[in-house]
Amino acid sequence: MIIPDASIQDIPFEALNTTKNSTRYLVENNNISYNYSLSFLNELKSKKTKSNKNFFGLAPVEFISKNLKTLNSTRNEISSINDILDGDTFLDFNATKTNFLNNSSNYKILHLATHATSSDNPAIYFSKDTLQLHELYTHKTNADLVVLSACESNLGEIKKGEGVFSLSRGFFYSGAKSVISSLWNVNDVSTSSIMKDFYKNLNNNQSKSEALNNAKRNYLNEHSLSEKSPYYWASFVLIGDTSPTYPATPYWIYLLGVVALFSFTLFFYNRN
Repeated sequence: MIIPDASIQDIPFEALNTTKNSTRYLVENNNISYNYSLSFLNELKSKKTKSNKNFFGLAPVEFISKNLKTLNSTRNEISSINDILDGDTFLDFNATKTNFLNNSSNYKILHLATHATSSDNPAIYFSKDTLQLHELYTHKTNADLVVLSACESNLGEIKKGEGVFSLSRGFFYSGAKSVISSLWNVNDVSTSSIMKDFYKNLNNNQSKSEALNNAKRNYLNEHSLSEKSPYYWASFVLIGDTSPTYPATPYWIYLLGVVALFSFTLFFYNRN
């Protein structure tokens, strides 16, 4: 777990090289996660989230603003994840700020695949409008995990003694227990691949940290040469609580079920 300060917050530690004579990344043998402070982590661990719905996925794909390029891979990204988690999706011109604000408060996972900006006033882009950082301070979520699959969503103004005022921070303020966000302009094709693997891992009871780091390792194993550059896979970092979103059922519950079934069968056998 890394607790960085000031501009060190912009460094993806998983991309550090661990050998002198070859390229081997820290992530290949270590699960990496980040936090703002130990007191913040303890606060997150004590927080209880209760959500009636599972997955909220949003991808505008096309944008009214001509300055924003079309993100064709994001539609497939959201659809692929929804095939795994079976939730609710808002695509194309249904991916509006209004639909986000009206529907996102009662989901275990929020996933936004879109554009974002880390300027003096960080914002998330929807098909027709934007959600600015300060608006998250009055919006309440109940999410165990928020994934900001967008460019520079972990960047913002750094204030001494306070940290970075990023979209990630805004979602923590709104109630999230953990956030996955990016450090630079991401490649939408590699992002879609990593995110799909991440959710497969998460759905298989892995912790958030294991799920993300294993997805990055899988990307490295399946690519070569320039495509193994950290530019393609190291941008996304996990901040906050790392525990599983879908924890495995403890073995004693299965054992208890077997004992109960055996006792029930024995009871009726003796009665007859």
